[in-house]
Amino acid sequence: METQTYFFDLHEDHVEWLNALDFYQDEIVIFKNRLAEVSEKNSNLEVKKLVEKFQNKLIIQKNEIDLLKHYIKHSEQEMEIEIKKNPVAVDHRKTTEDLSLRDRVKMFVKLFGELKEEFNDFVGRNL
Repeated sequence: METQTYFFDLHEDHVEWLNALDFYQDEIVIFKNRLAEVSEKNSNLEVKKLVEKFQNKLIIQKNEIDLLKHYIKHSEQEMEIEIKKNPVAVDHRKTTEDLSLRDRVKMFVKLFGELKEEFNDFVGRNL
């Protein structure tokens, strides 16, 4: 689905999303380090399996972050091309926004929050 939005507003959203994705990427690094601690301190096979499960989930989240960043940057490039074609009154013009990207970012944030909660519970029980 598509909608019309101001260039500046969409650009602000993109910047906000990219900053948030950078933050989530940093959190993944921290989570990986915590998993290493859990793995070192536990020889229980069930805990080792859960560590591996979380490692896989973090890889998936990292891949999704990379994809989202790619789509956001591509959208920025498309806006830049559109602005260069017609730079007149760009701060008052609207552009077409693909809402599927906005929805995908929202879903990522929701799922990452759920994963973080599950992860913190696991680490809290096993450290």
